[in-house]
This record gives sequence, C-alpha cells and structure tokens, in this order.
Amino acid sequence: MRELTWFPLLQSYPKTSNYGYRYDPITGAPGSFHRGVDYGAPTGAPVIAPFDGEVTTGYEAGGAGNWLWVVAGGDTFKSFHHVNFEVWSGWAEAGQTVAYIGSTGASTGSHAHLELWDHGVNIDPTGYLDRAPLYGPPPPPEDDMTEDDHHRIIANVGALLDNRIAQLLTVNLLWHDGDNWYEVLTADGRRVRRRLQAGELLALRTGAVAAEQPVVEVQTIDPGAAAAFRAWPEVTHD
Repeated sequence: MRELTWFPLLQSYPKTSNYGYRYDPITGAPGSFHRGVDYGAPTGAPVIAPFDGEVTTGYEAGGAGNWLWVVAGGDTFKSFHHVNFEVWSGWAEAGQTVAYIGSTGASTGSHAHLELWDHGVNIDPTGYLDRAPLYGPPPPPEDDMTEDDHHRIIANVGALLDNRIAQLLTVNLLWHDGDNWYEVLTADGRRVRRRLQAGELLALRTGAVAAEQPVVEVQTIDPGAAAAFRAWPEVTHD
C-alpha cells in the first residue's frame, strides 16, 4: 500500500472510532468489526483524493450510504456516508475535492469513515492516515543560518546604527571604549571624539536631561567597530 499524498480531510478532526472490533453503534451488539477509522467531521466538510486515482461512487441504503472509492492500481481508498459528491466518476488528482461529509446510510451522525484496501484486502489505515500531511503549500525552508552568522549580522547592524547615530547627533552620543568615556561629535561633516574629564560625564548627562535632549550611551565597542572608532580624530575644546 502506497503512502498517502495527502490526508483525506482538509483539517485534523478528532478520531471517534478506531479500526478493529467494537460495539456496533447502531445495534449496540458486541463483536462488530470496524473496517476503517472515523473522524468527527461536520456535514459539508470536503473530502479530498489522498492520491491520484480513478473515482467510483454509489449508494448503499443500509450501510455505507453515499460511498466513494479512489483506485490506483492495487491501492483503494474508501470513504462512506457523504452528503454529496464533487466528482461522481473519472480521474481525480491528489488533493482534489471529491465529496462532502454527511450522515447517509447506517450512521449515527455526521462523520468521516475512511478505509484503505491493498489488492482487495482491507488493512488498518491508522498509520497511513496519521502519517499523511494536511493538504496545503509546502512549509517554508528551515533556517540554515549558523549562530556565528546571527552574531555577525547583529554586530554589523549595531555598527551601522551606531554610525548613523553619530552622524545625526552632536553632543548626545556617549561612548565607552573600556577605559574612558567619549563624547562623539560631528564637526565639519566628519565624526570626532572627545575624551571626557572627571565630572564632565555627570554634568553632560544632567544638562541633557534638563534640556530634554536624548542621550545615547554605548557602554562598550564591539571588535568590529573598535578600529573605526579609534580612527576618528580625537579633539579637545574648552
């Protein structure tokens, strides 16, 4: 038996009856053998072809109700109790809607009854149904970016942002290189740095707050930006 291209329903519904022996839901008699798996799908829910195959439909009043088969070589998918068909006969592609869930025939309520047959022999469909993917577009490719790649991107973006801030601000960017605090300025269209003396850092922060000016404090310099930072001219002013 081939694996199913798609799960026969468009979404996952709870199982309401498994494959194997059970009490008959109509008569209550023990020892009834259930040839498929039932799912609690509502009336009108689409049933799709689980693989490419030839569709045959029919009606059985005392049992399967409106039934549908999809046959491909020795593999057969059977679905019972439909309210209506989308494809009555002929070829159907995997994923194509072929019928709609109902409660025709011997049924206690709307549900999907799904069977699989391998060269005329009924088989337990549970594993095939559990493994079948839901119909839909393929999942997006997995992110194969390494942790080093992520760190490198973060560092590069950080450096670009820091440089942009330095271009826009005049006295509101404070940068610590591990030893000293610097005031980053833009003078004559170029970035320069001025080492802050004792007491200046607090005064600069206090003055910026009083003037309601933004202050950006960069505590450390990543290795990628350190060389560029130290290449900026260092200036002094009164």
